[in-house]
This record gives sequence, structure tokens and C-alpha cells, in this order.
Amino acid sequence: MKAIASLVVFLVASAGLAQGFKVVTVDDLYRALPDPKTFVIDVRTPQEYARGHVPGAVNWPLQQIEQWWSKVPKDRVVYVKCNTQNRSRVAVQYLLSRGYRNLNLVTGGIQAWMARGYPTTR
Repeated sequence: MKAIASLVVFLVASAGLAQGFKVVTVDDLYRALPDPKTFVIDVRTPQEYARGHVPGAVNWPLQQIEQWWSKVPKDRVVYVKCNTQNRSRVAVQYLLSRGYRNLNLVTGGIQAWMARGYPTTR
């Protein structure tokens, strides 16, 4: 069963690379947080964000992407997350279409983050 799960993660990650972004885990994000080049975007609603988010993450809801996409720093490594990864994937695709690179789609979102016991901010 573990081998199947590893294969699924590999296939999802490979698909992401082919599309111009990386698919990463919450463990990868946790290790990247101390790096000042890391920029985390939480695309959940303000209500979801208020219940707990990754420390330092900005809350730019997917529903308002046309208002904030141009503020995404192109000189940083961007991690996009949501509750699981569905909205994040939409946001990453949108940013790719606008010429952004250095994008990372965080699999599992805040649910996986909290399941690992990583810190959250309210």
C-alpha cells in the first residue's frame, strides 16, 4: 500500500513538473519556511484562513485572484496552498499563464499541515 501511495505522489509530482511547477509536500514547505526567499500564499477564504494558517502566509483568496496576482513576487520561491490542493492548483495554473515561475503546489494543504502537527497562526 505504501508503494502505491509513493507512486501516486511521484506521478502527481511528475505531472506538475511537466506543467511548469513543482508539486511539494507540507514537509517540503515546513523545511522551506526559514528561507527568506520563501513566499506562501493561502488561497482559502478569509474565514478559513482565520481558523489557522501557516505562519507568514498571506491570505489572497482564489476568488479574488485577478486583484492580487500581479503582487506575487517574481524573485521569490512561491508556495501556494489551500485546504487540500484543489484551489491551489487553479491558482498555480493562473499564475503560470501570467508568466510566473518558481511555483510550488503544496499537496494536502492545511489539512495535511495540521495532521503533521506543524505550527499554525490565527
